[in-house]
Amino acid sequence: MQEKGFSFRKGNIIMKQMKKVSLFSIIRINIMMHVHLKEFILTISIFALIGLFSVYEVLAYPSTLLKNVWDVLFVSFVGPSISDDSLFNFFIFFIPYPMFFYMFGNIAEEDLFERGVSIIPLIGSRKKWWFVEIATLFSFSFFYVIVSMLTILVVGLFFLPLSNKISPFLLSINEWHINGNTTIFTLIFGWIFLLFLTTLISFSLTQMALSILWRNSFVSLIFVSAIMVLSWVLGIRHPYIVRYLPGSQSMLLRHTFLDPAVHGFSFAWSLVYNTIVIFIVSTISFLYVRRMDIFKKISEIHKEA
Repeated sequence: MQEKGFSFRKGNIIMKQMKKVSLFSIIRINIMMHVHLKEFILTISIFALIGLFSVYEVLAYPSTLLKNVWDVLFVSFVGPSISDDSLFNFFIFFIPYPMFFYMFGNIAEEDLFERGVSIIPLIGSRKKWWFVEIATLFSFSFFYVIVSMLTILVVGLFFLPLSNKISPFLLSINEWHINGNTTIFTLIFGWIFLLFLTTLISFSLTQMALSILWRNSFVSLIFVSAIMVLSWVLGIRHPYIVRYLPGSQSMLLRHTFLDPAVHGFSFAWSLVYNTIVIFIVSTISFLYVRRMDIFKKISEIHKEA
């Protein structure tokens, strides 16, 4: 009886200590639990290949004008235009998304399956647990975008020089309609970083929420990937619907500032669009998780496994 009483008191002490841990520390611990070297290597490898394809495209383009490393970065993330039905070009743009979904879109279901019974009571509530999962996903998305851009830049630097300006080559391509006043900051932080990041978060958050709802991260991965593919297909030669398609938001060449044939599809539109999606999915998922029977879900997951 004394041993049982001691174990019970010890358990209470651990629970109290865990509850004193800050939410930031819990998020940090959750991030470290899901960091794997093989995923980092895979990310570097895939984006290095994308960078090499972009280098080839830039160097093979028939132009005597000066080129630099920013051309490689732009080509890597520019995406397909409304007239581009090349499956290869779409694949180069598309592959970073399902790769991220595969590596990190299942973190919530994995935590629920492996540690749900213990970790949720320790964190304090289901809402806090879900907040930790969302914050973890946001963190992975941010670092994924940073690593991808840096990898492509490093690859590009082996073949093309660094510059503090957009190259004459990039400005000379009429079908891209790049304004001569466009700065490197606008190109990197605005067009590429923010659009890639917010689109990635909106899709991966949707996948994570659906994986909890459907109790199947693979089906949710297929679902969000299919939306991206449909966005590409439906947007081909249909400029009037492009801005309403979820997967179009990070396709630079389908925005009005690079293709005047597409009306009303601005950088601000994409940011607002992605923000609204993130807000709606976050709100609905919080409401669902708050009412979800965690222990029933865990038993159902184990039963299906």
